[in-house]
Amino acid sequence: MKSLPLFLLPFLLLFTGCASVSSDYEPPKVDVVGITKSDTDTAALQFTLQLRIVNPNAQTIHLKGLYYELSLDGIDVINGTANNIPAIEGYSDTVISVSSAASLVNSVRLAARLMEVTSKELPYELRAKLGTTSKWMPATTVTETGVLPLR
Repeated sequence: MKSLPLFLLPFLLLFTGCASVSSDYEPPKVDVVGITKSDTDTAALQFTLQLRIVNPNAQTIHLKGLYYELSLDGIDVINGTANNIPAIEGYSDTVISVSSAASLVNSVRLAARLMEVTSKELPYELRAKLGTTSKWMPATTVTETGVLPLR
C-alpha cells in the first residue's frame, strides 16, 4: 500500500475537522421577557431589559458578547451591549439582565406617535447579535418580532 504524501495530511485533517461540525446547528433564540425603568439619579432614559436566550442545540454555547436593538412601532428606541453572559448548556435557556439607554429623540417620536394611535397593541422588533468564543460558530444575528399590549 502506498503511503499518503506528507503534504496532503494537513488538508485531510482540515476536511475531517470541518465534517465534525454539525450541519443541523440552529441559531439561538432571543426573547424580551421584561423591561423595567432603571433606578438612577440621572435624567437619562435608562432601562433594564430581561432577555431570554434559548439554545436549541446539544452543544453548550459560550457567548463572548451581545449587541441588541429594540424597535417599537418601527422606531429604534433602545440599544445596548453586554459581555458577561454565562454559558448556555445544550437544550436549555437562561435569562440575563442588561442595562440600556433609550434614544431621547426617538423616544419623543414614539411618544408623539402613541398619542395619535388608538391601537391597543404596539409592535416590536428585537435584533440581537450574539458573538461566540468558538472559531467554528460565527456570530449570529437573531430577529424576533411581536406585539406588546397597551393598557
